[in-house]
Amino acid sequence: MSIDRYSALSRRSLLGGSLAAGALLASARSGRLHATTTAAGEVDPTTIHRKLRFRTDEGLVFWWLRGLKYGQVGTTMTPLYTNLIGTIQRIVPTEDGGFAMTMLEMSILLNVAGDEPLSEWTNPYTQEVLPVKFRPVGPVTVKYRPDNSRVMPTSLGGSRLESSAEVHPHVVVGDDVFISEVVKARVFRKENAEPFVVNDMSHYHGSLKELTDPKVTSGSATVSFSEVTGWQSWMNMGSRPGNLTSRTFGRKVSSFDRMPEQWRELLAERAPDIAADPAGAMDRPAAEFKR
Repeated sequence: MSIDRYSALSRRSLLGGSLAAGALLASARSGRLHATTTAAGEVDPTTIHRKLRFRTDEGLVFWWLRGLKYGQVGTTMTPLYTNLIGTIQRIVPTEDGGFAMTMLEMSILLNVAGDEPLSEWTNPYTQEVLPVKFRPVGPVTVKYRPDNSRVMPTSLGGSRLESSAEVHPHVVVGDDVFISEVVKARVFRKENAEPFVVNDMSHYHGSLKELTDPKVTSGSATVSFSEVTGWQSWMNMGSRPGNLTSRTFGRKVSSFDRMPEQWRELLAERAPDIAADPAGAMDRPAAEFKR
């Protein structure tokens, strides 16, 4: 169900507090969800989604994520390392009412405790000691239609890409707004016979009062992110059964200097040109996909 089909919720229902939350949850169960109305102004779900995930005007958005990467064989999960991720997004509104989002993702690997960057990593399954390289993803541009549906890209870093995205109806409980997204992808890497399979699950959280304020173009937001993928090629796992699982948390911030200090310092060591000019990095050629 597309997000632009939801009908409007009355001011009276929203001001009912828990009554409004119950109505929204009931609507979600019935397959419909309502837009929201507050004293600050009226905003439809499309705008709420853009303010929570991105911004409604032109400019940059910064997200950081942190959490453990696990190896999973059967039901046994083995902590492998900590992922410290920074993402820069450039939003450019388009004439049709949609927007283009260019994204550059930079992951830095830390030890499991998360206090030391890794220059090499010991694979616990094979005992092989492997070098850890800085592997940015992007920049890649994704176009969004006026209803926030995506024109899915067909390539990523020189590799063919098949992907889909699903945005679940937003849920409001009091002042809390939650939006869940699921992205599935298969990346056909040149050096591998089998594609790299990705299943991303994101749960975004923000404030209804802020998101319905007409003066706000980009609301504060946090995210809980889980990912299930195949083994990454640099791990040299070959045909061993199993997969990778991530469990991370993070936040959207308004500027580069509000990103975690540890990530900024490590990025400056690995990619000083990006750290010195994050906005300019959005126009650099896309890095080859090496996952």
